[in-house]
Amino acid sequence: EANNQEFLQKNTINRYLTGIRSSFLTGGAFYTVMNGAQPAEAWIFRDDIGAPHGIKGYEEQVNSVGMHHGHNHFPADITWNTFNSATLRRGFKVFSRACQGCHGAMHQKYDLVIDKAFNQRELMNKMVYLPKVHPAHQKYRGDYFQEWDYRQRVINDRIWPPYMTVHQAKNANQGVWPPDLSKVSTMSPGLSSYPYNLLTGYHYNAPFGLDVPEGRYFNPYYDHMIIAMPPQLHDGMIEYDDGTPSSAPQMAHDVAEYISYLAKSKVPDTKVVLSMILFVTFTFYPISYLFTKYHYVNTYSHRFEVYAVKNGGYKKFREKAFKTHKVPGNWMGAYS
Repeated sequence: EANNQEFLQKNTINRYLTGIRSSFLTGGAFYTVMNGAQPAEAWIFRDDIGAPHGIKGYEEQVNSVGMHHGHNHFPADITWNTFNSATLRRGFKVFSRACQGCHGAMHQKYDLVIDKAFNQRELMNKMVYLPKVHPAHQKYRGDYFQEWDYRQRVINDRIWPPYMTVHQAKNANQGVWPPDLSKVSTMSPGLSSYPYNLLTGYHYNAPFGLDVPEGRYFNPYYDHMIIAMPPQLHDGMIEYDDGTPSSAPQMAHDVAEYISYLAKSKVPDTKVVLSMILFVTFTFYPISYLFTKYHYVNTYSHRFEVYAVKNGGYKKFREKAFKTHKVPGNWMGAYS
């Protein structure tokens, strides 16, 4: 037993793996203690918002606006975690009722949430609540028949906006075009928190000197703070199937998670795959290095020594040592 213990302590690979394990445990403990649970952040990249205390000259009302607004918990933003299925179910309902009237997310399809939030039959049943789609939406439709009329959406449709053209969208929305929501949670300041902050940011009054035109609204989270979209979420406007109280912040949080899922559904899986690759690399690369070094140290540690001997010298030595061809005869010194 004592010999075995001594062997383990002297074994290079075992010592390396023990060190790695200790480092991981220490690092994990340090991360948990220092910043394990930070609130979700949202930033406003605007020159006229004085960092970090809100709009210049208006600090008393909008204080640190957007920095820690709402204290959201988006689990997919935390390492190793994935999207919450119940949240996605609720978010899909909010998206269908509150967003799909004007917005689309045409880079994704409805069936993206199958097996994550709904099964196939459940999702098919929910299609009746969505606005009808016109064949002109589908630029390259692969049907062998010609569709002539509006039809109900199906789960393998793209999440088309209800408008067929930009002009139609602008005509219906006071001259502005409701943007596509496919990538809004990856390309906006605040990432996943951006839809939440925007949808719950209507309660501020516009600062002195900023005139809000009729039919527009002040929202400090929007790009230039004057937004054409009216407040969309009101407490109790829909009824969640799972009984969750549908307050406006709750609905905003759920639909923000759904919009994030549209943009980043593969990210948790990618994180896992990358971490597996890194784990294998950082484990086996040093081990392979040690084995290689263990082998090559025997190659590099030879030293040829030349002696001044009576019958020979270096010429005869190198003829023997660096011999390139078999020479006939005189095996085992038979004739010498």
